[in-house]
Amino acid sequence: MQRLKRVLFPLLGVFCLCAHATEVYDAQKIADIFYRLNGEATHPHKKINHAKGFCATGHFTPKNAAYFDIPLLKQTTLKAQVRYSLGGGNLQASDASKARGIALSLQGAKQSWTMVMLNTEINFARTPEEFGRFFEMRIPKEGKLDQAYIKERMQKVPSYANFARYMQSVGVTSSVAHTPYYSIHTFFFKDSKSKLLPARFALLPLAKVRTLSPEALKKAKTDFLEQDFKKQIAKHPIGYKMVLILANPGDPIDDTTQLWHGKHKEIELGRLEVGTYSGHGCNQEVFMPNNLPDGIEPPKDPLFQVRNEVYALTFARRQ
Repeated sequence: MQRLKRVLFPLLGVFCLCAHATEVYDAQKIADIFYRLNGEATHPHKKINHAKGFCATGHFTPKNAAYFDIPLLKQTTLKAQVRYSLGGGNLQASDASKARGIALSLQGAKQSWTMVMLNTEINFARTPEEFGRFFEMRIPKEGKLDQAYIKERMQKVPSYANFARYMQSVGVTSSVAHTPYYSIHTFFFKDSKSKLLPARFALLPLAKVRTLSPEALKKAKTDFLEQDFKKQIAKHPIGYKMVLILANPGDPIDDTTQLWHGKHKEIELGRLEVGTYSGHGCNQEVFMPNNLPDGIEPPKDPLFQVRNEVYALTFARRQ
């Protein structure tokens, strides 16, 4: 809790100093947009995005620690707290949604590392304004969505159009055991020579990626992910390989909407095993992506800091 306070309170202090004009899409405005879109008087304490989820625990075994100057990864094993989620604010949403997420907290003896990842390699917005407007245009006006306006913006805003094309290649996975997760942001990892390496990272399922056919998708139950998770871990833990993907010269490292193309050097950071179901208690917690251990520096893109500020604001609001 003390660590959480150190992460949250400085962010909350920033908000009071950053009041801008109405059309500036700062953290406060984006948080308000989420509440206008997803808020429910009957569920005032729910997460305002990625509301539906369940919790689990496991452990992470680091690999190739000698390559880096990251003390946390020198430990033999790290406890792992995990939250699997669906995108959106609907607690009763069908698991047939494409939008999936994982929040992961690796807990060491002295430090921890929190990751919030999605099942897409890129995001739909490059700036806070694009991010805010993406959700704002989905708020009904007089009970109706302006579908024509949404269609126009999805075609005309390059970030939105790029993401829509990308999503055509993303299927609905049959299980969290078959779902890959990506950092989207580019972080900076200190190697053993004290050089900061820009890199993205991914959690890749050891059971490989598998998607549901259209026929299977029609028959799938609303909560099949949680039910399948319980069945999977009754047999054996669910495993992932965490891979660091190093940037090539010229790769965009400050733009979350752009894929990296071509061959990249990859370094395995370790293996995650998730083997215990722990209910829904973590749905009330907050996972802050700016909780980084020594040796890992935050992204420099326009979204990362605002993303953390929105998390802090909405966490405070739902207490």
